[in-house]
Amino acid sequence: MRSTLGLAALLITMVVVLLLMSHQTKRELATVRSVNLATQPEVAAAAFDWAAADRLAARLRQLLDVPRPPEEELRAAAAQAAAWAAGLTPGTPEYHAAVNLRTAANELLAASDSLSDPRRVRARQALDGAQAAPGAPGAGPPGAIGGIRDQLQNLQQRHNEQLQETDRERP
Repeated sequence: MRSTLGLAALLITMVVVLLLMSHQTKRELATVRSVNLATQPEVAAAAFDWAAADRLAARLRQLLDVPRPPEEELRAAAAQAAAWAAGLTPGTPEYHAAVNLRTAANELLAASDSLSDPRRVRARQALDGAQAAPGAPGAGPPGAIGGIRDQLQNLQQRHNEQLQETDRERP
């Protein structure tokens, strides 16, 4: 009898602990979801279009095998993807695709003439990420953590673009 009461008390204690932990986890998840990094204050937002994004990804894939891809076209591609990202909510498949397209364009822009340049590999990986965006068939949603990751990647791309602009303006 005593062991049964002890076991029951242990089970009740475990249930209470699990309930408290689940409430804490829900609060922490809500906090993570509420994170929004200010990524694009100076970029005008544009409506995202999956068909246009697919065309842009296809064009960037073609440019992967071009030793000297057109710089202005790559800058325009990065700007378009940045505008899409500025108009989207982080954590969505569209935002994920826009950030990856921006990354691919910037990596190609910074790549050397060598077709084996590691930046071309990163551009290809970003294109793969854009075209297999979370939420697409066969992929899961990006979620709160993925949204934060995408925001950080978007901030990094903005910083890279500023560095490239500074380098281009130097005499």
